[in-house]
Amino acid sequence: MPESQRARVLLISPARRFLLIKYRNTGPDGIERPCWITPGGGCEPGETVEQAALREAFEETGISGIRLGPVVWYGEDGWRCRASNAHFKEHFIVAFSPTEALNSRGWTEHEHSEIVETRWWVPAELRASSEDIFPRGLADLIEPILGGTYPTELLILPPI
Repeated sequence: MPESQRARVLLISPARRFLLIKYRNTGPDGIERPCWITPGGGCEPGETVEQAALREAFEETGISGIRLGPVVWYGEDGWRCRASNAHFKEHFIVAFSPTEALNSRGWTEHEHSEIVETRWWVPAELRASSEDIFPRGLADLIEPILGGTYPTELLILPPI
């Protein structure tokens, strides 16, 4: 299975909420495995994680003026890989949005067909949800970050 270097964006709004995107997550078998994930996607050849994070965040939200923070987590995703036929190696980077106003003008054809919903969340809403949300345990992981506390070293997430 080919590897895919990915930038995942922990996009935080001025209201201290964070953005998740619900994908149909349709696999090659045509079966949908819906899940919520952070904005982001694959790094293009020669692109850094930071460059990919800014590009993907703008494409998926239409928001300009996003300010990047540190890369705080790293994980490998085997659950969603079944749908994409690629092994995801994901770097999670904190980012700050100047607004919560979103638009889909920059979405690719794939995003238009696969994105079901976008939504700003708080940790309590994640804890109350029964839907698949990645990374697992996101509410506990993101709560300190929303308060301005980052891990002192890169946190390696357990495999999914």
